[in-house]
Amino acid sequence: MAQDVATLKAEIISALDLLPPENLRLLREFVAFLRSRDEQPAPQGRIVKLGGLWEGYTFTEEEITAARREAWAGLGEGFDE
Repeated sequence: MAQDVATLKAEIISALDLLPPENLRLLREFVAFLRSRDEQPAPQGRIVKLGGLWEGYTFTEEEITAARREAWAGLGEGFDE
């Protein structure tokens, strides 16, 4: 395995000589991206942090029910035409 990695690195280094400067810049950015990806844990599903979005608000059960009724009221309209 260690020899495979060493061989792979040598192949990559020799291939760098064939790249134009703009591609070297792109490669540098890609390497930075790969390094940052390894430093961050992979997200498990879609995580949305709302962190205090509703802080300071209090809602009664009646207000929540009315908001749900309003949000769902228009769904399905226009399909029976």
